[in-house]
Amino acid sequence: MTVVVPLIIGQIVRRYIRDWLERKKPPFGAISSCVLLMIIYTTFCDTFANPNIDLDKFSLIVIVFIIFSVQMSFMFLTFLFSTRNDSGFTPADTVAIIFCSTHKSLTLGIPMLKIVFAGYEHLSLISVPLLIYHPAQILLGSLLVPTIKSWMVSRQKALKLTRQPKVPVKV
Repeated sequence: MTVVVPLIIGQIVRRYIRDWLERKKPPFGAISSCVLLMIIYTTFCDTFANPNIDLDKFSLIVIVFIIFSVQMSFMFLTFLFSTRNDSGFTPADTVAIIFCSTHKSLTLGIPMLKIVFAGYEHLSLISVPLLIYHPAQILLGSLLVPTIKSWMVSRQKALKLTRQPKVPVKV
Protein backbone atom coordinates (compact mmCIF):
# COMPACT_ATOMS: atom_id res chain seq x y z
CA MET A 1 0.00 0.00 0.00
CA THR A 2 2.83 2.43 0.70
CA VAL A 3 5.06 1.62 -2.26
CA VAL A 4 3.23 -0.11 -5.12
CA VAL A 5 -0.19 1.60 -4.93
CA PRO A 6 1.20 5.18 -5.12
CA LEU A 7 3.41 4.10 -8.03
CA ILE A 8 0.45 2.63 -9.94
CA ILE A 9 -1.76 5.65 -9.20
CA GLY A 10 1.00 7.98 -10.37
CA GLN A 11 1.40 6.09 -13.64
CA ILE A 12 -2.35 6.15 -14.28
CA VAL A 13 -2.73 9.86 -13.45
CA ARG A 14 0.30 10.70 -15.57
CA ARG A 15 -1.45 9.44 -18.70
CA TYR A 16 -4.23 12.00 -18.25
CA ILE A 17 -2.19 15.04 -17.26
CA ARG A 18 0.88 14.54 -19.43
CA ASP A 19 0.13 17.54 -21.68
CA TRP A 20 -0.47 19.82 -18.69
CA LEU A 21 2.78 18.65 -17.09
CA GLU A 22 4.74 19.34 -20.27
CA ARG A 23 3.25 22.86 -20.53
CA LYS A 24 3.63 23.87 -16.86
CA LYS A 25 6.83 21.94 -16.03
CA PRO A 26 6.33 21.75 -12.25
CA PRO A 27 9.53 21.69 -10.16
CA PHE A 28 9.51 17.94 -9.54
CA GLY A 29 13.25 17.87 -8.89
CA ALA A 30 12.95 20.30 -5.99
CA ILE A 31 9.82 18.56 -4.69
CA SER A 32 11.55 15.18 -4.87
CA SER A 33 14.59 16.52 -3.00
CA CYS A 34 12.39 18.02 -0.29
CA VAL A 35 10.42 14.79 0.15
CA LEU A 36 13.65 12.77 0.34
CA LEU A 37 15.07 15.19 2.89
CA MET A 38 11.86 14.91 4.94
CA ILE A 39 12.01 11.10 4.86
CA ILE A 40 15.66 11.10 5.94
CA TYR A 41 15.02 13.65 8.69
CA THR A 42 12.00 11.86 10.13
CA THR A 43 13.77 8.51 10.01
CA PHE A 44 16.83 9.93 11.79
CA CYS A 45 14.55 11.50 14.40
CA ASP A 46 12.60 8.27 14.89
CA THR A 47 15.79 6.24 15.10
CA PHE A 48 17.85 8.30 17.50
CA ALA A 49 14.98 9.63 19.63
CA ASN A 50 13.99 6.06 20.49
CA PRO A 51 15.01 5.34 24.10
CA ASN A 52 15.19 1.60 23.33
CA ILE A 53 18.05 2.00 20.86
CA ASP A 54 21.14 0.52 22.43
CA LEU A 55 23.92 1.46 20.03
CA ASP A 56 27.36 2.19 21.42
CA LYS A 57 30.03 4.16 19.55
CA PHE A 58 32.15 1.10 18.74
CA SER A 59 29.18 -0.69 17.12
CA LEU A 60 28.36 2.40 15.10
CA ILE A 61 31.96 2.64 13.86
CA VAL A 62 31.93 -1.06 12.93
CA ILE A 63 28.65 -0.58 11.02
CA VAL A 64 30.12 2.39 9.14
CA PHE A 65 33.26 0.39 8.27
CA ILE A 66 31.21 -2.60 7.06
CA ILE A 67 28.95 -0.40 4.94
CA PHE A 68 31.87 1.43 3.31
CA SER A 69 33.58 -1.91 2.67
CA VAL A 70 30.46 -3.44 1.13
CA GLN A 71 29.86 -0.36 -1.01
CA MET A 72 33.46 -0.29 -2.27
CA SER A 73 33.37 -4.05 -2.95
CA PHE A 74 30.17 -3.76 -4.97
CA MET A 75 31.56 -0.85 -6.95
CA PHE A 76 34.80 -2.73 -7.62
CA LEU A 77 32.97 -5.91 -8.70
CA THR A 78 30.70 -4.00 -11.06
CA PHE A 79 33.77 -2.28 -12.50
CA LEU A 80 35.51 -5.63 -13.06
CA PHE A 81 32.50 -7.27 -14.69
CA SER A 82 31.62 -4.30 -16.89
CA THR A 83 35.19 -3.78 -18.17
CA ARG A 84 35.78 -7.33 -19.32
CA ASN A 85 36.63 -7.54 -23.02
CA ASP A 86 33.53 -9.57 -23.87
CA SER A 87 31.10 -7.37 -21.92
CA GLY A 88 30.39 -5.01 -24.82
CA PHE A 89 30.07 -1.97 -22.54
CA THR A 90 31.58 1.40 -23.38
CA PRO A 91 33.49 3.35 -20.71
CA ALA A 92 30.42 5.58 -20.24
CA ASP A 93 28.28 2.46 -19.76
CA THR A 94 30.73 1.22 -17.14
CA VAL A 95 30.45 4.46 -15.17
CA ALA A 96 26.66 4.27 -15.26
CA ILE A 97 26.77 0.62 -14.17
CA ILE A 98 29.11 1.38 -11.27
CA PHE A 99 26.95 4.14 -9.87
CA CYS A 100 23.45 2.90 -10.72
CA SER A 101 23.81 -0.74 -9.75
CA THR A 102 25.23 -0.09 -6.29
CA HIS A 103 23.09 2.85 -5.21
CA LYS A 104 19.97 2.32 -3.20
CA SER A 105 17.54 4.91 -1.95
CA LEU A 106 16.06 5.63 1.44
CA THR A 107 12.77 6.54 -0.22
CA LEU A 108 12.12 2.89 -0.98
CA GLY A 109 14.18 1.26 1.78
CA ILE A 110 12.55 2.96 4.77
CA PRO A 111 8.94 2.21 3.73
CA MET A 112 9.95 -1.39 3.02
CA LEU A 113 11.55 -1.70 6.46
CA LYS A 114 8.43 -0.25 8.06
CA ILE A 115 6.25 -2.75 6.18
CA VAL A 116 8.39 -5.82 6.82
CA PHE A 117 9.13 -5.01 10.46
CA ALA A 118 5.84 -3.29 11.40
CA GLY A 119 5.36 -3.38 15.15
CA TYR A 120 8.89 -4.60 15.84
CA GLU A 121 10.28 -2.66 18.80
CA HIS A 122 13.83 -2.54 17.39
CA LEU A 123 12.86 -1.06 14.00
CA SER A 124 15.00 1.99 14.80
CA LEU A 125 18.05 -0.19 15.25
CA ILE A 126 17.39 -2.05 12.00
CA SER A 127 17.17 1.22 10.04
CA VAL A 128 20.64 2.45 11.17
CA PRO A 129 22.59 0.63 8.40
CA LEU A 130 20.27 2.05 5.74
CA LEU A 131 20.61 5.52 7.23
CA ILE A 132 24.39 5.17 6.99
CA TYR A 133 24.39 3.50 3.56
CA HIS A 134 22.65 6.38 1.82
CA PRO A 135 25.15 9.12 2.87
CA ALA A 136 28.02 6.66 2.37
CA GLN A 137 27.09 6.07 -1.27
CA ILE A 138 26.86 9.82 -1.86
CA LEU A 139 30.21 10.42 -0.15
CA LEU A 140 31.99 7.58 -1.95
CA GLY A 141 30.49 8.62 -5.26
CA SER A 142 31.67 12.20 -4.88
CA LEU A 143 35.14 11.06 -3.81
CA LEU A 144 35.48 8.65 -6.74
CA VAL A 145 34.14 10.96 -9.47
CA PRO A 146 37.53 12.53 -10.39
CA THR A 147 39.25 9.14 -10.58
CA ILE A 148 36.47 7.47 -12.54
CA LYS A 149 36.15 10.48 -14.86
CA SER A 150 39.86 10.45 -15.69
CA TRP A 151 39.70 6.68 -16.27
CA MET A 152 36.70 7.08 -18.58
CA VAL A 153 38.28 9.93 -20.59
CA SER A 154 41.58 8.07 -21.03
CA ARG A 155 39.76 4.85 -21.94
CA GLN A 156 37.60 6.66 -24.51
CA LYS A 157 40.70 8.26 -26.05
CA ALA A 158 42.41 4.87 -26.23
CA LEU A 159 39.36 3.35 -27.91
CA LYS A 160 39.23 6.18 -30.47
CA LEU A 161 42.89 5.64 -31.32
CA THR A 162 42.43 1.91 -31.84
CA ARG A 163 39.39 2.47 -34.08
CA GLN A 164 41.01 5.01 -36.40
CA PRO A 165 42.02 3.56 -39.77
CA LYS A 166 45.74 3.32 -40.29
CA VAL A 167 47.02 5.68 -42.95
CA PRO A 168 49.67 4.13 -45.20
CA VAL A 169 53.00 5.91 -45.03
CA LYS A 170 54.41 6.95 -48.43
CA VAL A 171 58.13 6.52 -48.87
